[in-house]
Amino acid sequence: MGQHLKQMKNEKGMTLVEVLAVLVILALIAAIAIPMIGNMISESQKKSELNDALNIIAAAKLADANGDAAGSDNKYTKKELVDGGYLDDSATTFTSVDKTNKQWVISGYLFDKNTDLKGKDATESELKTALKNLK
Repeated sequence: MGQHLKQMKNEKGMTLVEVLAVLVILALIAAIAIPMIGNMISESQKKSELNDALNIIAAAKLADANGDAAGSDNKYTKKELVDGGYLDDSATTFTSVDKTNKQWVISGYLFDKNTDLKGKDATESELKTALKNLK
Protein backbone atom coordinates (compact mmCIF):
# COMPACT_ATOMS: atom_id res chain seq x y z
CA MET A 1 0.00 0.00 0.00
CA GLY A 2 2.84 2.40 0.84
CA GLN A 3 4.43 1.74 -2.52
CA HIS A 4 1.16 2.60 -4.29
CA LEU A 5 0.94 5.93 -2.45
CA LYS A 6 4.52 6.76 -3.49
CA GLN A 7 3.61 6.09 -7.13
CA MET A 8 0.55 8.36 -6.89
CA LYS A 9 2.70 11.18 -5.47
CA ASN A 10 5.23 10.84 -8.29
CA GLU A 11 2.56 10.94 -11.01
CA LYS A 12 2.78 14.26 -12.86
CA GLY A 13 0.77 15.73 -15.71
CA MET A 14 -2.53 14.72 -17.24
CA THR A 15 -3.53 11.78 -19.37
CA LEU A 16 -4.47 12.21 -23.00
CA VAL A 17 -8.09 11.42 -22.19
CA GLU A 18 -8.21 14.23 -19.61
CA VAL A 19 -6.73 16.70 -22.09
CA LEU A 20 -9.24 15.69 -24.76
CA ALA A 21 -12.12 16.00 -22.31
CA VAL A 22 -11.06 19.56 -21.45
CA LEU A 23 -10.73 20.46 -25.15
CA VAL A 24 -14.21 19.08 -25.93
CA ILE A 25 -15.73 21.09 -23.07
CA LEU A 26 -14.00 24.29 -24.25
CA ALA A 27 -15.15 23.68 -27.82
CA LEU A 28 -18.76 23.28 -26.69
CA ILE A 29 -18.60 26.47 -24.67
CA ALA A 30 -17.12 28.35 -27.65
CA ALA A 31 -19.73 26.93 -30.03
CA ILE A 32 -22.50 28.29 -27.80
CA ALA A 33 -20.92 31.60 -26.77
CA ILE A 34 -19.63 32.95 -30.10
CA PRO A 35 -23.04 33.18 -31.86
CA MET A 36 -24.61 34.69 -28.75
CA ILE A 37 -21.94 37.37 -28.57
CA GLY A 38 -22.41 38.12 -32.28
CA ASN A 39 -26.16 38.58 -31.77
CA MET A 40 -25.60 40.88 -28.80
CA ILE A 41 -23.22 43.05 -30.82
CA SER A 42 -25.66 43.24 -33.73
CA GLU A 43 -28.57 44.18 -31.47
CA SER A 44 -26.54 46.83 -29.67
CA GLN A 45 -25.60 48.39 -33.03
CA LYS A 46 -29.27 48.47 -34.04
CA LYS A 47 -30.24 50.07 -30.70
CA SER A 48 -27.47 52.62 -31.07
CA GLU A 49 -28.68 53.56 -34.54
CA LEU A 50 -32.29 53.96 -33.37
CA ASN A 51 -31.21 56.02 -30.36
CA ASP A 52 -29.12 58.30 -32.59
CA ALA A 53 -32.17 58.98 -34.77
CA LEU A 54 -34.33 59.61 -31.69
CA ASN A 55 -31.70 62.01 -30.31
CA ILE A 56 -31.75 63.96 -33.57
CA ILE A 57 -35.53 64.24 -33.32
CA ALA A 58 -35.16 65.34 -29.68
CA ALA A 59 -32.76 68.08 -30.81
CA ALA A 60 -35.33 69.30 -33.34
CA LYS A 61 -38.04 69.26 -30.66
CA LEU A 62 -35.81 71.32 -28.38
CA ALA A 63 -35.16 73.82 -31.17
CA ASP A 64 -38.90 74.01 -31.80
CA ALA A 65 -39.65 74.50 -28.10
CA ASN A 66 -37.06 77.30 -27.94
CA GLY A 67 -38.82 79.05 -30.81
CA ASP A 68 -36.06 78.64 -33.38
CA ALA A 69 -37.54 79.23 -36.81
CA ALA A 70 -37.68 76.12 -38.94
CA GLY A 71 -38.49 78.02 -42.07
CA SER A 72 -41.74 77.98 -44.01
CA ASP A 73 -41.48 74.24 -44.68
CA ASN A 74 -41.48 73.32 -40.94
CA LYS A 75 -38.22 71.35 -41.33
CA TYR A 76 -35.00 71.48 -39.36
CA THR A 77 -31.92 70.64 -41.39
CA LYS A 78 -28.71 69.30 -39.90
CA LYS A 79 -27.03 72.65 -40.53
CA GLU A 80 -29.77 74.52 -38.65
CA LEU A 81 -29.55 72.19 -35.67
CA VAL A 82 -25.75 72.32 -35.58
CA ASP A 83 -25.66 76.11 -35.98
CA GLY A 84 -28.26 76.46 -33.20
CA GLY A 85 -26.12 74.35 -30.87
CA TYR A 86 -28.63 71.50 -30.62
CA LEU A 87 -26.37 68.89 -32.30
CA ASP A 88 -22.66 68.52 -32.72
CA ASP A 89 -21.29 68.28 -36.22
CA SER A 90 -20.34 64.63 -35.81
CA ALA A 91 -23.99 63.52 -35.70
CA THR A 92 -24.98 60.90 -38.22
CA THR A 93 -25.91 62.12 -41.68
CA PHE A 94 -29.56 63.00 -42.24
CA THR A 95 -31.41 65.43 -44.46
CA SER A 96 -33.97 66.99 -42.14
CA VAL A 97 -36.39 66.54 -39.28
CA ASP A 98 -39.92 67.49 -40.25
CA LYS A 99 -42.86 68.34 -38.02
CA THR A 100 -46.01 67.36 -39.87
CA ASN A 101 -49.42 66.99 -38.24
CA LYS A 102 -47.80 66.89 -34.77
CA GLN A 103 -45.66 63.95 -35.95
CA TRP A 104 -41.88 64.22 -36.06
CA VAL A 105 -40.26 62.54 -39.07
CA ILE A 106 -36.54 62.13 -39.76
CA SER A 107 -35.63 62.16 -43.45
CA GLY A 108 -32.49 60.98 -45.16
CA TYR A 109 -31.09 59.10 -42.15
CA LEU A 110 -28.80 56.27 -43.21
CA PHE A 111 -30.12 53.20 -41.42
CA ASP A 112 -27.33 50.69 -42.02
CA LYS A 113 -28.16 48.15 -39.31
CA ASN A 114 -31.98 48.37 -39.25
CA THR A 115 -32.94 46.96 -42.61
CA ASP A 116 -36.68 47.49 -42.01
CA LEU A 117 -36.09 51.26 -41.94
CA LYS A 118 -33.39 51.39 -44.61
CA GLY A 119 -34.06 53.89 -47.37
CA LYS A 120 -37.20 55.42 -45.87
CA ASP A 121 -38.22 58.27 -43.65
CA ALA A 122 -39.08 57.23 -40.11
CA THR A 123 -41.50 58.75 -37.65
CA GLU A 124 -40.66 59.07 -33.99
CA SER A 125 -43.27 56.46 -33.09
CA GLU A 126 -41.81 53.98 -35.63
CA LEU A 127 -38.37 54.44 -34.10
CA LYS A 128 -39.68 53.93 -30.58
CA THR A 129 -41.60 50.81 -31.64
CA ALA A 130 -38.52 49.37 -33.38
CA LEU A 131 -36.43 50.08 -30.27
CA LYS A 132 -39.01 48.47 -28.00
CA ASN A 133 -39.09 45.36 -30.21
CA LEU A 134 -35.32 44.94 -29.80
CA LYS A 135 -35.45 44.89 -25.99
